[in-house]
Amino acid sequence: MSRIHYRDAGVLITDRWFEIRYPVSYQFQIDELNDVRVIQYPLDPTVRTSLLATNAALVLVALSWPVFDSVGFWVVAVLLVAGLCATSGVCLRLRPRSRELRATYRGLDVPLYSSTDVRVFGQVQRALIRAREGGPR
Repeated sequence: MSRIHYRDAGVLITDRWFEIRYPVSYQFQIDELNDVRVIQYPLDPTVRTSLLATNAALVLVALSWPVFDSVGFWVVAVLLVAGLCATSGVCLRLRPRSRELRATYRGLDVPLYSSTDVRVFGQVQRALIRAREGGPR
């Protein structure tokens, strides 16, 4: 009997198998997975734009520090930067970066698992590491 390292609706990882059940079912023998790596895809363009706008506003406010001494200006500047920071945070939550586990399997480069959920992706990654270290029993 194989030891189960991870199980959910779409993935099953045992000492012998890495099984994907969605969208199509595939099984990979753990001992034949080589060059296992993580690919982190770029940020969504919306997220990149919001982060760029936030950084630009921070730089402009910092450079304006010695020029403006009006309380009204600083209230507007702080509200602008706070609003941009909040927008960037919302964009990061709504459009997270995708990560993918890939490996070489029987000479072919194959995708094993992909997710935007950092916690679940980490659990799958650690389970695969444990399965590869333990080997078949």
